[in-house]
Amino acid sequence: MDVLYDDKVHLHLGYYDEKCDYESIALKRKTEDIWDVFFDFSVFGIRKNFTSEKELTLDPFGTRIFSIYNKEIDYDIGVQHFKEWLSLNKII
Repeated sequence: MDVLYDDKVHLHLGYYDEKCDYESIALKRKTEDIWDVFFDFSVFGIRKNFTSEKELTLDPFGTRIFSIYNKEIDYDIGVQHFKEWLSLNKII
């Protein structure tokens, strides 16, 4: 089953501390209270993709790196999750 996203609802997430400039995008699923966060590894010169080869990849957003299970998210919550993911994968 293909995942469908609401093209009117998305959130840009950025991490700009410690001389870093990383960005991802969260897309809201149409039929579920889930936000999938995508990161384009190649844009940031990261050769190692930290996700499964079978993970969903969408052009031009990149590869899904994690999901947030909530009807609504705000920028601060999204960035907190993104920063944790960057740290866990030793990108920052």
